[in-house]
Amino acid sequence: MKRFLVALALFALAPAAARASLLPAAIAPGAPFPRILRQAPTVETIAPGIAYGDYALDTAVGPLSIHVVAVDPHRSDVKMRQVLAADALQSHGETVGSMAKRTGAVAGINGDYFDIGNTNRPTNVVVRDGALLQLPRNRYALAIGRNGYPQIAEFTFAGQVEVGGRTLTLDGVNQLPPPNGGTVLLTPDFGSVGAEDDLTLVSLAALGGTPPLARYRVSGVVDNLTTQPPGFYVAIGLNTIDSIQVPSPGDLVTVTGDLSPIGLGSLATAIGGGPLILHAGAWYADPDGPNGGVYAKRIPCSGAAIAPDGRLFLIEVDGRQASVSVGLTRPEFAALMRALGATEGMAFDGGGSSTLVARRLGDPASEVVNSPSDGVERPVANGIFAYSTDPVGPPVRLVSQPAEIRAVTGAIVPVRVAALDAASHVASGGSRLSATVEPASLGTFGNGRFVARHPGRGRVILRDGALTGTIPLEVPASPAQVAIVPIAPNVERGGSLPLIARAFDPYGYALALPPLLRWSADAGSIDGFGRYRAGSRNANVGVRVGNVAATTRVTVGSHEVAIPFAQHARFTTIPRGGAGAVSRDAQCGTCVRLAYAFGSAERAAYATASLDLPDGAIGLSFDVQDDGSGTRLKVALRNAIDEAVLLDALVLDRPGWRHVVVRFPTGNAQIARLIALYVLPPKGMQLSGGQIVIRNVRAVVAGE
Repeated sequence: MKRFLVALALFALAPAAARASLLPAAIAPGAPFPRILRQAPTVETIAPGIAYGDYALDTAVGPLSIHVVAVDPHRSDVKMRQVLAADALQSHGETVGSMAKRTGAVAGINGDYFDIGNTNRPTNVVVRDGALLQLPRNRYALAIGRNGYPQIAEFTFAGQVEVGGRTLTLDGVNQLPPPNGGTVLLTPDFGSVGAEDDLTLVSLAALGGTPPLARYRVSGVVDNLTTQPPGFYVAIGLNTIDSIQVPSPGDLVTVTGDLSPIGLGSLATAIGGGPLILHAGAWYADPDGPNGGVYAKRIPCSGAAIAPDGRLFLIEVDGRQASVSVGLTRPEFAALMRALGATEGMAFDGGGSSTLVARRLGDPASEVVNSPSDGVERPVANGIFAYSTDPVGPPVRLVSQPAEIRAVTGAIVPVRVAALDAASHVASGGSRLSATVEPASLGTFGNGRFVARHPGRGRVILRDGALTGTIPLEVPASPAQVAIVPIAPNVERGGSLPLIARAFDPYGYALALPPLLRWSADAGSIDGFGRYRAGSRNANVGVRVGNVAATTRVTVGSHEVAIPFAQHARFTTIPRGGAGAVSRDAQCGTCVRLAYAFGSAERAAYATASLDLPDGAIGLSFDVQDDGSGTRLKVALRNAIDEAVLLDALVLDRPGWRHVVVRFPTGNAQIARLIALYVLPPKGMQLSGGQIVIRNVRAVVAGE
């Protein structure tokens, strides 16, 4: 508790000069962060007191794409607010981009872990606009004070419900009591209350205060076996109601309580997450955080960190994309927070949930600035967002997207110009835009496009009446590096595949390329747009940009390699100790029989083998004897950077033998090991048991 009070004191003493630069122009994280080979940072102030930084790194372990929003809490025109998906605790989820647009946020990031695919409810404390919507659990949370200052705390709550002179412990807010009893308060944020056995549901009318900690009057006891509309209710479990009298209409209800170590009266927002990974400037191994024991995995990361001067950093690092960003381990993520100037930091939900949005200069609204590892934005439960409260004023300058033009000769770069006011809001400008390229030999600008003509450095001067702006311009004679994506491409005989060339300057900044390039292939064919058509054999494909060339090996077709799965398979369940077994058939050397018995002691049954896969493995094939149970068959794998990869194989809904081919996702780290074939119950059901037979497990390997 003391460390939070000390941090708050430091905020108040921070000099204005220490807050002048919200983000560093470049980063230099210490160990254990991967060694940086080169970096291409872009930092811009997107609103008064709000900055955005994009740090593209080449490191010893691969590329890293880092996105940071820094917020100065000392400014009265900057506000931080939590947003819930669909403004409800339980929902179908909502993307961070959607939340930002509908609330007018300048920037934001995904928040807490949540009940994904079910209620999508966040798992930890929820305080929104000073109101407590959900009680905390034993995990750290980011708190924003009513004065705007950020803190990180592990909250607890104690509260009571007084009903007609009787006092009960408040066991929950906006969650149903456990089967063995308890007393909770439900507010309209809970949504509709479904039919529930063994529950007394007392309808309330709010009288005063800030719900849920407020005064109410009992309206009556409602039918707990019929869905009730959103409203205020006291929900009392069976064992508890047996020990007290049922409240009567007109009874007064008073709900009291408070959070600790930071009282609710001091809070504007609290959003859950965890684990805590940085404390007092050092790595912190939080035993309570989700996935707390898996610190060595390189994953997409989201989190928040706080500097001693009060700056709040919202940080996202892309991952699981070998050609874009390989992700960070938790200790590496903590080292990144330190490099930004933070001394306290925690993680939010990561993986496919990791998303950061920002309103770049010239954009009318926030957009997703990172590359989500699912390929699209994942609907999440909540997020934390930054807002600029300055009203839109008259335009004072012109800006462009991109803010700087870097292009090789022949490239055509779309450029969007906007007028901004003093607070960097898009403001209405005139329609008399003109542009001058200096020196003119570098290229031409017109109709919203710059066409690169000759190498050199210069600028584009923008004018619109009294408004002016400048776009720095770089046209190198040749790039420093060229690469071809996807990495390790594979295509079937006679099939086609789009290949993309990427070029970079010596610092790692991406260069715009002409639409037509000099592509070549020693087998099959490829056109100037990079569209490759396969022949009958593997091919070496190349591209040349200026004086720099890149090549890649395109494998054509595939072959299969037997894996000794049956010899190594062993049985395990989640939780451990469940019924079932793995057995082998003496008449079939490649057969494994997996028997399962789902129930309270078994939610998943595994045939685990943990076998290395051949280099170039692009999939897995096997036969399965389907038991027709509706059970879900899945594959557990590990990739080259030790991430778990879980893939759907089949729904067992057609009895008899079936052949299954599971292709591995492309664009990510190479799949290196087969961990297990396993079964889960059908969604929404819990079967008693069944059995399947798996045979002829083989790796599908790229190339003939």
